[in-house]
Amino acid sequence: MNKLISTSLLLTFLFLIGCKDTTTKEVATTLDVKHAIYISNTAHAKTLMSRSTESFIGLWGLGDAPGVSGEFTDDAVRVISNSLAPIVGGEAIKNSFVETFAEGSNFKNSHIIVGTTETRLLSDEILIGAGTFKILDANNEILESGKWGNVYRYKDGKVKFLLESAHRIFNETDTLSSEVISLEESIVSKEAHFDKIQASVADYIKYANENDAEGLSMLFTENAIQNVSSKEGIVVGRDKIKATEVFADGMVLDANILGYTYLGDSLAVGYGNWTQLDITTNTMVKGQWGNVFKIDGDTAYLVMESAGISK
Repeated sequence: MNKLISTSLLLTFLFLIGCKDTTTKEVATTLDVKHAIYISNTAHAKTLMSRSTESFIGLWGLGDAPGVSGEFTDDAVRVISNSLAPIVGGEAIKNSFVETFAEGSNFKNSHIIVGTTETRLLSDEILIGAGTFKILDANNEILESGKWGNVYRYKDGKVKFLLESAHRIFNETDTLSSEVISLEESIVSKEAHFDKIQASVADYIKYANENDAEGLSMLFTENAIQNVSSKEGIVVGRDKIKATEVFADGMVLDANILGYTYLGDSLAVGYGNWTQLDITTNTMVKGQWGNVFKIDGDTAYLVMESAGISK
């Protein structure tokens, strides 16, 4: 299996370190080597992400549904604003793009602009990224714009979508609904660490409904990424997540889990639906979420939250 980190290169570096004549020099050199490897792999990750984005943009512009869907793994998931339910698996993803580019679709003959704000290598095989997108028609009029927070798997020299979590910009006037809906029941999974994801989601709901920004922020890793419709831009870091939390009286959040995969290396992805009811007006906003978690002991921390409204 291809790896972003060359084991042989690392062993060579460690051998050279072992030849140093003092412990202090050994430690310093070890840190220098780790830093050099980190910088090299971060640059490589950004290059891979850039190539993936360019390919996606090009295939979208051609209206090539099989080509665009080929940028996804066979077991990938799309969690997007234009569908209330997750789109799971290669065939369903291909069909979703066939529908996107079909005659009569608003996105027929459209093109897409993608901006990348964050790119991170989480393991030898898993990359994440977050940024913005705009879909434009043939006259360059904006059809839709929003933010994305995606997960990619590295294999055979390139990256492919493992989870696309992309959501259009929140527009309160067209998302409030007088129809109050109930969420589907959450799945039950025997995959490793699923109980920790259940606990994380339950705590998120609890702290949000208690208007507890401190408690909510502690569900995230220190340098987590938050990409949600209700906030401006991509928010990075636990402190900024806490500082940008705004709660409104009478809002009641609920969420479920519709899919979960343990990726190994203490990493997992989960996705589902959410609703927020305004009990003062009896109106509701609904949407989807697709998040990345880091398992640390008995806790699943959010590495990246990506959630938005659905039509």
